[in-house]
Amino acid sequence: MTDHRQNPDDAIKRTVQQCLTDQGWIALDSVAIATKCYATAVGPKQAYVYLALWGCEWVLTADYDSQGGNILESVRVTLPETADTDTDEIRRLTAALSDQIDARIADSYAVRLIRNEPQKRPFPLGTAVATPGAIALLEETLLDPGHLLSRHACGDWGDLCDEDRALNDAALEQGGRLMSVYRISEQDTVWVITEADRSVTTVLLPDEY
Repeated sequence: MTDHRQNPDDAIKRTVQQCLTDQGWIALDSVAIATKCYATAVGPKQAYVYLALWGCEWVLTADYDSQGGNILESVRVTLPETADTDTDEIRRLTAALSDQIDARIADSYAVRLIRNEPQKRPFPLGTAVATPGAIALLEETLLDPGHLLSRHACGDWGDLCDEDRALNDAALEQGGRLMSVYRISEQDTVWVITEADRSVTTVLLPDEY
């Protein structure tokens, strides 16, 4: 008889990703399980969270390059062995990790430089969807759409022209559709569009618009 029970690591990963999503992170389907964008004096920078098995323990670690190294190297938590009986504890530990990351990055030099300046706050993406063409291109180029969504949510509009950047900045203040353009290669470009009511964000190719 086939055992259809969920693998413990899959259950733990989903629980962690859901908690991080609630904390403003974007889930990834790659080596890192989530990413979050932070505004800094040198432009938007991303932090990453990883879930790995260390011996017999599942451990969450994080990465954020600043001041010549990973300033989150010492930030880590050990999770309970299963998600079935310890979901609340996993969520508590994951939220605590996220808080530690926010605090450590807030104290980094590049963030302290702009602490008193007005900043673009990450905006809600709503339901994230992708068109067939975008999915095929991202799979072919091994690019996780979560990276593009994180940049978009942080106000990194990619290769958008100056006029459209100004429209986006106005839409952040007054409400309106938001659009980013990311050049993947010399031939390929991906668009990311968030509707004015912030209910849906779509990753698509220009010819699928």
